[in-house]
Amino acid sequence: MACRPGDLQSLTSPLSSARLDYQPYIEGPWLRACGQTNVSCRVVKGKLVEVGKWPWQVSILFLGTYICSGSLIHHQWVLTAAHCLQRYKDPSLYSVVVGVHQRPENGTQLPLTRMVIHKDFSNLMSQDIALLKLRDSISWSPFVQPVCLPNIKFKPSIGSMCWVIGWGTTGKKVTPSTPYSLQEVAVRIVNNDIHKQRYQFLFLKDKKSFIGNDVLCARSEWGLDTCQVDSGSSLVCQMDKTWIQIGVVSCSFSCGQRRFPGLPARPGLFPSNSPW
Repeated sequence: MACRPGDLQSLTSPLSSARLDYQPYIEGPWLRACGQTNVSCRVVKGKLVEVGKWPWQVSILFLGTYICSGSLIHHQWVLTAAHCLQRYKDPSLYSVVVGVHQRPENGTQLPLTRMVIHKDFSNLMSQDIALLKLRDSISWSPFVQPVCLPNIKFKPSIGSMCWVIGWGTTGKKVTPSTPYSLQEVAVRIVNNDIHKQRYQFLFLKDKKSFIGNDVLCARSEWGLDTCQVDSGSSLVCQMDKTWIQIGVVSCSFSCGQRRFPGLPARPGLFPSNSPW
């Protein structure tokens, strides 16, 4: 990762809101400064790295071990993938680490008091989205900030370039390596019909595709992809200098293979009476 200004925008262009007749993201008392970054350089293990680029990204731990990524959307709420939590429903077994760029860093483990899994979540793909409530409210800082959530009307156009953020794995080896630094992958939004064709072998017995309206499809232009251990990572797009999370990484059937792009669930489809 190069620590130079402008690298991010040199790869993808921000989306334009000029044609929208509505605010593309949700506004609220805790979201007035959402989706903002404060990039700076810091020496980590003798190397100069960028920090603060994705201040909403968090790591989710199960009994102290990293299992998934998540994103801050509120002083006490984290957005992630539901399947990360389906094995054990006891919130006391999980914790969240915020403001960490390097995964081994000794960040403070924040305990949870509640887990909210979407009521329509299934073990396949539908509504793979969940919320975690932190026991204590956290304060914003240059390295800890919330991401914006999309207006229910907002959906990026086909061909838009966005970013997937998380730790995940890298490489195309039999056993890909796990990076310690936060990773970023530029992706292009594609038509869901393309994915339905590529995933047709996973159609349900009643001949219905498991790729529903809550699924947003994206693929990398450079042959990289989000890998299975990177579940819960945020799919974000920039609009008017504001970052909006439009998806949560649900799964990717092969690591680094362009044929099977990742399938993020859309947070805008979470019930309007969300618990916060």
